[in-house]
Parts: sequence; C-alpha cells; structure tokens
Amino acid sequence: MNKIHVSGIVPSNLAIAVCAVFACSTANAQNDACSAATPIAGYGTFQFSTIGATTDGNADAACLFFSVNQIFNDVWFCWTAPSSGLVEVALCGGTTLDTKMAVYPGCGCPALDSTLACNDDSCSLQSKLQFGASAGSRYTIRVGAYSVTGFGSGSFTVGAVAPLVDVTNPVNGHRYIGLNVASWAAAEATAQMFGGHLASIADQSENDFIHQNFGNYGGTTQRLWIGFNDITNEGAFVWPDGTPTNYTNWSGGEPNNAGSGEDVAEMFGVQGTWNDMPDSGGTYLHLAVIEINGETPPPPPCMGDVNLDGAVTGADLGLLLGDWGLPIAQSDLDHDGLVTGADLGLLLGAWGPCN
Repeated sequence: MNKIHVSGIVPSNLAIAVCAVFACSTANAQNDACSAATPIAGYGTFQFSTIGATTDGNADAACLFFSVNQIFNDVWFCWTAPSSGLVEVALCGGTTLDTKMAVYPGCGCPALDSTLACNDDSCSLQSKLQFGASAGSRYTIRVGAYSVTGFGSGSFTVGAVAPLVDVTNPVNGHRYIGLNVASWAAAEATAQMFGGHLASIADQSENDFIHQNFGNYGGTTQRLWIGFNDITNEGAFVWPDGTPTNYTNWSGGEPNNAGSGEDVAEMFGVQGTWNDMPDSGGTYLHLAVIEINGETPPPPPCMGDVNLDGAVTGADLGLLLGDWGLPIAQSDLDHDGLVTGADLGLLLGAWGPCN
C-alpha cells in the first residue's frame, strides 16, 4: 500500500489553506488536549471525533510509517484496564478516516518516546494495535490522522486478546507466548507484566524451539523480539533475566550497530539467526517471544467469556450479537477479523462456567 507524502510545505500553513477552502470547523474537539483526555474503562466500543482537533502530541520514532512519525489532529482517551493481559484497540470498520493511533502508559500528556504501541494501517487505512495491560492501571489512547488534513469521526473497540502462540518447552519446562508488540522496550515491559522476560536463549536446542514455534507463525515469516541487548554497555550483550551469554547465533556480519543505536536483538524467522536492531524495530512488525519460568499468571479469558465474568452466559451472547458483523476483538472468538456465525458456535459450545 502506498501513501502520498507531501513535503516542503509547513503543516500548519497547509492545514489553514485546506480549511480555508473546505470550511473546516474551528471548534476544537472536546478531548483535543492530552491534558483533558476523556475517561473510559473496560472493554467495548467507544466514539471519537477529530473534527476541529489540533495536534498537540509528540512525534515518535515508534510511530514512523510511510516517512511520517507524527499523529495529526489527535484526540485523547484515558482508559482503565479491567483485567491483566493482552489488549487490542481497533479502528477497523469504525471509521473511513485514514487513521493513526498510539497507546502510552498512564494518563496525561505522554513523555517523549514512551509509546507502548503505535499503528498506521492495519485494516485498509485504519489502525489496530495490541499492548499488555495490568488490571486497574490506566493508559492513554491517542486517536488521530495520518495526514495533517485528515479529520473525521467514528468508533474504536477495546478488547482482550489471547496470546497468538502459547507453548511449553519440554526440555526446560518454560512457557513461551507470542504477542504483537511494537517496540523492544514495550515488549520487555509486557513480558515482565506476564511474570517473565523476552526470551533468553541458552543453546542451539532452545534457539531451534523458538524458531520452529514462532518463526513462521500464521504461515508468514516473522521477525521475533528476543531479550539479548547491549543497552547498558555498547557491545556487551546480556539477557534480561541474567542467563549466561554462552551461546549466540548472529547472522553474518552482525551485530554491526548500523547507523548506531542498534541496541536490541531480533531473530529472523527464515533461518533463526539474529540481528541487532533499534528499539523501535524500524519499519518492521515484530512478534515478541516472552519466556516465563516458574509460576505463570492467570490464564487468558476462556472461550466465549466476552465480559470476563468467569462464565459463558446470556450476557456474553447479547454482547456477541450486538457486535455481529464487526471486527470486535473480544467477540471475534476465532480471530478471523469479523464476528459471525462461527464465533456464535464457539460461544454456545463453551456455555457455562469457565474451567
């Protein structure tokens, strides 16, 4: 997918010129300022409008898509997580605006480079992202446009998502889960929330296990975040859980710190070798491989428990039917992108208390 990027024009002047022609609203959106975010909580569908909004959030390397690292005409929400786990925020099917979206820890104006996740295009020109949340914690959701001239309205959904991959290594007994998380730092923070770290690789056997179980997830070659990093001391790579650095599997010529700032490691899903990368991951999507040793956190919600109350009942059925035909994460039980009869069948099959 290609986007046209207009260069050589001062964004504020361009916005003024366009509004002069098309009579843009001059009234700011209610939650235009990051200091005045609209409070929301739990899972569900939430309305937004960027009509008349200005841009007050920071540009960020984690939001670099199609040569643009800013989110324009942004509006802000302060969301409180109802439970711990992976969360998906999606604008798919909720608007025709060419959107861009980010999530930050806490509420209020986010610090520079504090992005947990950012996305431009995930479903046509609309955005979808995932991040790890802790029960009762608050997060800032920023919704805006790819273009300085983009304004619109619609809705976004917030829902719980089970890990994409969840396997146990029979050799060491450790649990490994796969999550889509934007930056290495956000992936490591998410791993710690789950009671682990990004994967530490002790030998060829463990490297092969990760490569075989994650490298071609979904039939697509993946780039995998692993824990190896030299953030503290350039050139001295370490594992975040203290695993001894007795084994490495670098690709030829790596690590090379190309252009400086390549302080974290990824695994290539094709051959299982490693490469050093900047924390943002550049323009590549990554699957974070999280390793959990010992006591694991509570399991993800059981199939069909849309409202996360510990049982599949009529309340869940009502929510699923209300989401019919939409890309609502918590009701899309088979994760095919839409709520359909297949999801209804899975819910009815799980009827009753969660095991």
